[in-house]
Amino acid sequence: MPRNAYRKLRAAKSLVQTLYIYGATGFGKTAFVQKTLEKRSHVYLSCGNWRWDERDVPERGTVVLDDLHLLDEPRRELVKRLAADPEIWLILINRSPVPSWLMPEYVNIGFIVISEKDMRLGKKEIQGYLDSLGLSYTKEGLQYLADTAEGNGYIVRHAALRMAEGLSPGPKMYQEIHDAFARYLEEYIMVQWDSELLEFLMEVSVVEEFTLPLAELITANRLASVMVQKAMETGNFLFENDGMYRLRPVLLHALRKKAQQSLGEEQIKNCRKSAGVWYEMDGQISQALEMYEQSGSQGQIRELLIRNARVNPGAGHYYELRRYYLGMDEEEAAKSPVLMAGLSMLHSMLMDPKKSEYWYEKLSEFAKTAQGGAKREAKSRLCYLDIGLPHRGSRDVLKIMLRAPAMLLDQGISLPEFSVTSNIPSTMNGGKDFCKWSRSDRALARTVGPLVERVLGSYGKGLTKIALGESLYEKGADAFEVLTLLSRGQVETECGGRLEIAFSAVGQRVRLMILQGDLKNAGTILGSFQSAVEEQRVVQLMPNIQAMRCRIALYAGDIETVNQWLSTAPDEDKEFITMERYRYFTKARCYLTLGENLKALALLEKLSEYAKLVHRTYVGIEAGLLVAIVRRRLGTEWEPQLKVALDEAESYQFVRVITELGPAILPLLKARSRASPWFNKVLEETQQTARRYPGYLSPRNAVREDFSSTALEILHLQSEGLSATLIAGRLGMKADNVRYHIKENYRKLGASGKAEAIAAARGLGLI
Repeated sequence: MPRNAYRKLRAAKSLVQTLYIYGATGFGKTAFVQKTLEKRSHVYLSCGNWRWDERDVPERGTVVLDDLHLLDEPRRELVKRLAADPEIWLILINRSPVPSWLMPEYVNIGFIVISEKDMRLGKKEIQGYLDSLGLSYTKEGLQYLADTAEGNGYIVRHAALRMAEGLSPGPKMYQEIHDAFARYLEEYIMVQWDSELLEFLMEVSVVEEFTLPLAELITANRLASVMVQKAMETGNFLFENDGMYRLRPVLLHALRKKAQQSLGEEQIKNCRKSAGVWYEMDGQISQALEMYEQSGSQGQIRELLIRNARVNPGAGHYYELRRYYLGMDEEEAAKSPVLMAGLSMLHSMLMDPKKSEYWYEKLSEFAKTAQGGAKREAKSRLCYLDIGLPHRGSRDVLKIMLRAPAMLLDQGISLPEFSVTSNIPSTMNGGKDFCKWSRSDRALARTVGPLVERVLGSYGKGLTKIALGESLYEKGADAFEVLTLLSRGQVETECGGRLEIAFSAVGQRVRLMILQGDLKNAGTILGSFQSAVEEQRVVQLMPNIQAMRCRIALYAGDIETVNQWLSTAPDEDKEFITMERYRYFTKARCYLTLGENLKALALLEKLSEYAKLVHRTYVGIEAGLLVAIVRRRLGTEWEPQLKVALDEAESYQFVRVITELGPAILPLLKARSRASPWFNKVLEETQQTARRYPGYLSPRNAVREDFSSTALEILHLQSEGLSATLIAGRLGMKADNVRYHIKENYRKLGASGKAEAIAAARGLGLI
């Protein structure tokens, strides 16, 4: 017997207060009341029985009204009078929460409510029930039953019957009971609903969840809100969360089976097609294609794929739809220049340059023979691919852009929109790697900057200033100049530009605030930008905004936020998606912080390989630095990786990609120092970062439990300035043993010396 429910029933009984019990079919509401009242005189009436009336109700005592959802309107006044009668202890049993017609009594008189949650059987109650029947079970079997039954008494009872027949709790039993419950709902519960409600629910069952506008489009019923309200009062099987409605899985299964019998295949297909139209209008492209596929709407699928291919990869859904693109008939795809360009771009994103170039050549051949609008479209797409194909790197991009204005003016060709940043907070390391441009950043900004902005249209607004600001930031230039360029560029994006470009400015401003030790302001800047993104519904930026928030949390040592973000991070072991590289680098930093070095190394090796394949300099530098850090922590060779990364960074005079790593990279820099003004600048700034964030990327597996009391005492004495010899004398140990503990402490803390170890230990709260 559910304990919470029994406690509330006893309270209602002692106060003679109306008791309202609700829950979906199978939670044992009626059985619970009958069991607790079996030795008490009471009158039981089902509202599904039309024969009883006021004459069947006693003047005083206990009255149970079951199946309240079946009560006809004329008898509602009687129920209200009974609820107000002090001589009557009224117990109401329903499938849904208190209905609107009874709400005044609920508010004015007050009911004690036993909800479905109270009626759920917990693990201990299920165990007690099985024990009372003398059934044997394993610990794992009991846990499986508790997890899958969801506290439903019907399911637990049927599981017990099957266990008595020798079947153990598991997927097979679950499926049998699930199917039996679905049949019960179909044959005994759904037959009680009026035909209009049943048809409405069968039609919306083509989707997993729905909003009212979606339900209206699927059912062609403008009274969807009325039907939803009726459904919610008919039974506790429809849940609402922020305007989204979801049916219980077992009922959804039963409704779909019933729909196959009652509606017919053609009507179901029409419902799915309508759902697809709504999803497409709402920008939910994957769901739209799924509905079109299920409805057999091949024409809609092709048109949607073409529309998606017209959008740049940062705003489109290339990865999500790759199954549809790659499954297209080649002859069908070759009829559309947009589809050929989309396939070339997709294969490049999938790191298959050979197949990408194959479709590029197909498009090129098409352009030679096409005429009119088709020819202009093909040429436009070829120019777009020349500039944007990831695997080609940034070679010849400037030459192509310099030719673009003539093509635009002389041939009447318009260029498609470009993904300058790929939704990453960077222009230099965004859709393409433009590190080479950084070597002549000021000159290029002055000479070709206006031209590039013109070619890129709305994506070019503010681009020159923001790109120059980022390049100067990377090279450790004056913070005032950097901030001025970024702020002015961001203002330009607000005058007909794009938030994707503004995100790059915000990203560099956040990095600058972090570097200066102002985490609070960094979070404020990002929060304000996120509000603008949410207002304008540029949803494709949200994943990387959250990743940037996680990076701030890493500097702050906020492990709770880090773990929370990590639970939503993309799974690189399931599939490696190149567009997710910013989140992958964030995830690698999380792995380092949590001490999961092998996971970090595996991910970073993938990023390194990606950088080589598509000639991404910045990704290669960043991956190389992090690989060196993790390899050192694993006790394996790390010097070659560090040397390559530092050589590359120095050739561009990049500073910040290194110094932002602070205490994680500092021991490596000290161990492999080099004589150059650039390195001196890097080392000095890295030391400043390490002082500001002593625990940054320090392995959080280095917790107190990993250190013996002696090791912690040695750390504490070191922090007081004692040498190894003095510590040995204080603790009565040999000096060599003290030195061994010191060496191990340094290793666990990822430190190269006493000052770093003490700073890291304080950052971790060890001393």
